[in-house]
Amino acid sequence: MGHPLDTDLTDARRQLLGARDLFAPSELFHENSKITASAAHFTMSAGALTVAARGFKRFQHALREPLPRADHDQLADIITARRSCRTFNGAPIALSDLSSLAYLAMGAQGEGRRCLPSAGGLYPLDLYVAVGAVDGLAPGLLHYDPLEHTLSRLTETDPLRAIRDAVFIPEALDGAAAVFLITAVFGRSKIKYGERAYRFALMEAGHAMQNLLLAATDRGMGSCPVGGFIDDRLHDLIGIDGVEEAALYACIVGHPA
Repeated sequence: MGHPLDTDLTDARRQLLGARDLFAPSELFHENSKITASAAHFTMSAGALTVAARGFKRFQHALREPLPRADHDQLADIITARRSCRTFNGAPIALSDLSSLAYLAMGAQGEGRRCLPSAGGLYPLDLYVAVGAVDGLAPGLLHYDPLEHTLSRLTETDPLRAIRDAVFIPEALDGAAAVFLITAVFGRSKIKYGERAYRFALMEAGHAMQNLLLAATDRGMGSCPVGGFIDDRLHDLIGIDGVEEAALYACIVGHPA
């Protein structure tokens, strides 16, 4: 017969393992990195920001190998022309442009593949479009279906006001036409990759955002990626819980002023 202490330790271990499953480290990190209305600020001096912005790694004593000048083709021109735009002129964008942005960001190609890489082809990301001024499309929040290339309407009210209350640069919403919202349903990737899936979701959000920004630049549109927002205000707007599905990234688009 086992010692009572052994039984107690076994029970305790089971409880700890159960708690780990209940509170996954990635979920705890995501929760702790959320921005709330009561703590919506970042603290850093102007001097420190300047130094950090210029930071890069250099091996002073290493032998340097010269590189030929980078070729400039159409793609290179688009990449180097990309800028974050925070002032828009209020004109509506064409529905065809919005369609292209959604497709090139996260659209599906043949055999279920999409326009961005995804670990294991599991595609944990979802795309929502907050429409303010788009020709032929009433204001509202819509969800993008990458397989059918359609939008499902979730609301019929202008969502840009709610987004203005959520982001750190509300003035950038003045004159904007739409905002793309990228979320992740982490469980789609966790089923294979466990906790590593959280990293993959963040990487994939970056892939989708760069696609979107370059597509906007190619069409002469202004765009601004936004990672600073009060998480639960966006979650409330979309109607998600911020745990199983959470907002990762936003992109404001429109015609530059």
